[in-house]
Amino acid sequence: MQMIRKLVLILGLGFFLAAAVGQAADVAPDKLLQEKAQLVMAELRRDGGAIRNDINKLYDLVEREILPMVDFTSMSKLILGKHWKQATPEQRKGFIRAFRNLLVNTYTKSLKQYANQEIRFFPNRTKIKGKYATVYSEFVPGNGQRNVPVIYKLRKDKNGNWKAYNLEIEGLSVVKNFRTDFNAEINAKGLDALIARLESEQEARRREAAAL
Repeated sequence: MQMIRKLVLILGLGFFLAAAVGQAADVAPDKLLQEKAQLVMAELRRDGGAIRNDINKLYDLVEREILPMVDFTSMSKLILGKHWKQATPEQRKGFIRAFRNLLVNTYTKSLKQYANQEIRFFPNRTKIKGKYATVYSEFVPGNGQRNVPVIYKLRKDKNGNWKAYNLEIEGLSVVKNFRTDFNAEINAKGLDALIARLESEQEARRREAAAL
């Protein structure tokens, strides 16, 4: 779980994605990512970073500007693998909801803690093949720390909007790491138990964040 939490934390730092509403289908995915990164960072720094002291506004920022480009259904299918095929419609919906809440809480905490960091994109390395795209970037922590390579995996939905379904961080796949961790828990306790744990933990973290 520690490895996954580390990966998701960095995922939250780098996942400043373009909003799905109003996207132009012919705009390059790397440009969309970069523009959204600049927009989100500007909002975080406005008025001396006042928004970072208002957890509800941070949650709103995550919901409004970051999450619309995340393909939660595709990510959930890839993470659950064979368990997705065996799951009931209710279990699938339950897992997507619980996983989404996990990322919402992670993104929000990341924005509050690391708002002054930088993400660099490399448009000359972007690869587009049909409805799939790979965008290369790096997280710049500063303070003498080395930069962290982050690769976004995106696909176009039926409306022609780019949505992310996976990231690779220093060569490690976020989806693969979640799959390894969750698969062991599902095999031991079942999918319903995993969903219940995620829901309970995320609700507790949201209450904790609101109390700060």
